[in-house]
Amino acid sequence: MDVITSPPSAYIDASTSQAGPSRKRNHTETIRELNGLINQESSKTRLRRIAAQERGSSHGKPFNPICGQTTLETCRARREECDKAHYEPIIRPWTDISLGYCSYLNLCYGDPMFANNPSLGEGNGPRGGVKECRYMHFQVVPAAKKSSSTPEPDIPPLPPIVKKRLLGDGDGLKSEEERYEPPPVAQWINCDIRSFDYSLLGQFQVIVADPPWDIHMSLPYGTMTDDEMRSLPLRSLQPDWGILCLWVTGRAMELGRELFAVWGYKRVDELVWVKTNQLQRLIRTGRTGHWLNHTCEHLLIALKLPADHPKNAPIPWDTHPTLRQLRKGVDTDVVVAEVRETSRKPDEVYGVIERLAPHGRKLEMFGRKHNTRPGWLTLGNQLGDSQVAEEDLHERLSQKYPSQRFVFVSV
Repeated sequence: MDVITSPPSAYIDASTSQAGPSRKRNHTETIRELNGLINQESSKTRLRRIAAQERGSSHGKPFNPICGQTTLETCRARREECDKAHYEPIIRPWTDISLGYCSYLNLCYGDPMFANNPSLGEGNGPRGGVKECRYMHFQVVPAAKKSSSTPEPDIPPLPPIVKKRLLGDGDGLKSEEERYEPPPVAQWINCDIRSFDYSLLGQFQVIVADPPWDIHMSLPYGTMTDDEMRSLPLRSLQPDWGILCLWVTGRAMELGRELFAVWGYKRVDELVWVKTNQLQRLIRTGRTGHWLNHTCEHLLIALKLPADHPKNAPIPWDTHPTLRQLRKGVDTDVVVAEVRETSRKPDEVYGVIERLAPHGRKLEMFGRKHNTRPGWLTLGNQLGDSQVAEEDLHERLSQKYPSQRFVFVSV
């Protein structure tokens, strides 16, 4: 197979020349592709479908949506029959029903279900072994028959304004030969982010970071000090007008805004992740928060400003080629999704970022194995053997760190 290498355009702002009319994509084909992406099942729906399948069967029972009454017991109190799936309580010898349901449910460190959840990785959890949680936990019970009462949703066509924002007008786009796109495989580098040589990486149009903030609480992982965060050379990793997305919570919300100014960025927007549990209810008892239990997390979105850009000058959204490529106004700033293992963010958020900035290289910092994603390069200290698909990047890493293993993947 051919090896994808990074041309010089991987290290510069890949958006400064214009494409001729012959290079514009067929609008009908693009709209069909976008409709397919928008209408595909969400991560939550996919997890429910998998949970409802018979074990050991490649096909399983037909997937049915979860009943709005949640449990079969509460559903039967309202109706005789229901053709949707339900949750049922798991009663263990040590369960005390009078305590009600566990706040963590399927993510509880004190229940055997935690160790058996394939999405949570290996081991018995960060707190060192499974204990006996006395609260109630739940599991999915598939529907007895496939739902026939729920019609297929009638998906309306995309509004013209959304089509225009998704497709753009072609201005500022490079030709297909000149525009660099990252390899369509996941890449990751196991490293200490505090001391890694970032000059080896090149430039990225998008950077996402979920730092281990020092939030003055007991956490199952190491944290970084505020000064260590300030010293990160993020500005060197992005061309002007690059996008930086920073996950923050608690006091880190104010610190994050301060870091934007230190690194040379301007906050332009904010996305909120509203956390739900296994029963699709809001998280009541979070693992973070001093004054209030945190039911949501915030993703601050910032633009890297040119060094000579006046502090209070307007951003040239409609005139600069790089900014015109951003598909603004397509997605919402709120994502409602289930909580999974520690530090794992919703898959839907990646979709929002990729639709906002569809071109250019993308980097995620402080990631774990579950964060790796095709088209992205992930940095973190819990990734195991590194995997790289860009030949020149692999050569630079191998020369700089000869004692470390970097697996090269030919695409």
